[in-house]
Formats: sequence, C-alpha cells, structure tokens
Amino acid sequence: MSKDISKLIELNDLVSLAFRRKHIIVLNPRDKQIDENNTNSNIQYDKSDWKIPDNIKVFVNDLSRSSYLSDEDKILLIYERLCQDYIYDDNLISYIQKVDDESFDLPDWYGRDVDSNWEQNRELHNRRVCYEVSRYLAESLNEIFKDNDDFNVCILWDKGLTHYFVALTSDDYSITLDLDDFNNIKDLTRVKAGLTAQGINILDDENGKFGRALDRFNEGKAKDAIKKIESEVSEKKESQKGNQSEVEEPDDVTFLRNAVEILANEHNLDSQGIYEYMKEIIDISLGPERRKKVWKKLKGDNEKSTRFVRCLILSIDNQSYLVDVDEMTVRPFDEKEFEQEDSNFIPYKNLDRGWDERYDGS
Repeated sequence: MSKDISKLIELNDLVSLAFRRKHIIVLNPRDKQIDENNTNSNIQYDKSDWKIPDNIKVFVNDLSRSSYLSDEDKILLIYERLCQDYIYDDNLISYIQKVDDESFDLPDWYGRDVDSNWEQNRELHNRRVCYEVSRYLAESLNEIFKDNDDFNVCILWDKGLTHYFVALTSDDYSITLDLDDFNNIKDLTRVKAGLTAQGINILDDENGKFGRALDRFNEGKAKDAIKKIESEVSEKKESQKGNQSEVEEPDDVTFLRNAVEILANEHNLDSQGIYEYMKEIIDISLGPERRKKVWKKLKGDNEKSTRFVRCLILSIDNQSYLVDVDEMTVRPFDEKEFEQEDSNFIPYKNLDRGWDERYDGS
C-alpha cells in the first residue's frame, strides 16, 4: 500500500481541528517515497523501523486473508489484540521533564530512537510505551490493507506532549486510534477490564460505517470504570456472605481492597493498569484531595534495569493507606517508611531521574 501524502495531510488537518493541536506526520523509514528536502516540516520519517512482533504476525496474516470480516472489524480486532497483549511501561513517567505548562520532554532513547540492545530487552516482557505500540498498530494496519489503496495509515506525533498515536483515512471514514490515551484510563487497561474502548476517535464518517462497527465492538461493555467495579465488588461481597473477615476497617478501605483484588485476579491488570483504574475511582468516590502519588523503586539486576512505578497514598478516617500497585495490595501506611534505610518508597516530588541515568529497556 503506497502512501498518498496529500490524503495524510488532509487527515492531519482533521486531527488538528478535533484535538486543537497541530501534529507531525510520521512515516515508516523503510518506505521512503518522498524527498524530505521538498516536503514541509510536518512530515518526518520515524527514528526506528516499524515492525510487527512475532506473536502478532500470525493474527495479522489471518486478518489479511479473511474474506468474511469487514475492514472495520479487522481494524478493531487488531486494536483489541494489541490492548490484550501489551501493558503500559509506567517507568517512562519517571523520566518526563516539564518544559512549560503545555509541553514536556523525554529522551529519544526511551522507545523512540532505539538500538538493538533495547529491542532485545523489550522481548523479555510485554511493557511498551506509545512509540512502540503505535508502530505495531500502524504496521499491522499497513499489512492488513497492503492491497487496498483506499486506506492510508500514518503515525501522528504530538511533540509537545511527547506522544505517538495512529491515524487512518479511507474513502469512507477518517479515525485516530490511541491505545495509550493519557487523558483517560488507557485502552491498554480498559479493554482488559471489559470496558468500552475510548481511545478511538471518529473524525469523519458520513455514512456511519465505522461508527456502527465501533458500537458493536463496545456493545455490552461498561463505559464507566467505577460503576463496573462497584458492581463486581458487590457481587464478590454477596458470594462471601458468612465468610467475612473479622478485621474491622472503614468500608472505603474494604471496597478499595476488593477492587484491587478483582482487577489483579479477575482482569489480570498490571501495575500501571491498577494505578490508573484505582486513581480514577478514588477521585470520583473520595475526591482527588484525599490521595497523593508516591514512587516505588523496583530494583533490577543492575542499575540500568531499575524501574520506578507510581503508587497511591490515601487518607481515610485520619489514617493513611497505601495502594501498592506492585504488590497489588491495600494496607495501612506510615510516612516514617520513607525514612527507613531499606525503603523502596520515595515521595513523588523527591525523585529526580536524570536522562544520564539511562534505562536499558529490560
């Protein structure tokens, strides 16, 4: 499938109107077909080649050959598969530097401009950042529609927000697909938890073709994370009647503990997924002023493999509680733990991770 640059520029204009921000069109460096000296600065080739992971290739090939699935279903199925197979690498957050109120910066070596050592280390786990999952999705769509010139796919880069996501345009519709939409609970988390996909934005769909497919995809799934977990916790409590713990604690703590157990054991969410989900339901049910973020250090085999994840400290009935997303528990917390020599917890504002403290991707 060759790229129609004029259609991608029109697509980017639609995205700019919808998002109220201009984006940079990013293309696969393996498919160079335009003279970079004769194009505008809003079109660039990516820093790394786009590849389809081996564990996804067979699925993509099956979608490509399928004659009974619609194009829209193929798009949604590969989107769903990537959401199921990968989790967000929340260690990246520890490297973000704020430039001003509306722009941030990250080192390119963290997923954007990578070497072979990084790629080899990433194969050891399924944690990925937006640069990586966007390449997987864009290249998978290119492969699925390689014989269909009606479709044009690119990655869009919001440089100020250090963010990649995928955009697609066809004769019937134009859409964006963002597995890692940081304005909401990410679809990398929502899809695993049985929630509706919220990272897909329909820009133009005159006949409602993609809209109908997306409605079918979301049918029967809950939109609001808190309503779904409240229902699941209620079901759990009903099934445990007569077998209640004798430990007395505030009802809010019991609810949050049950929520974490369900997210971990029934939905198999990772640390980042539990953090996002719990943060949203805490903000809605208790209020954001009742919680604060804290770092937890996860020591690796060496300094370059050490990671940091975000946990939450809550204030409930004049007692502090820790939502430890690594251990996937809720427990009382004493801030004196910060002072302990072997403590892995760090006040959020106290972590200053320089880019020379390079992470190896493992």
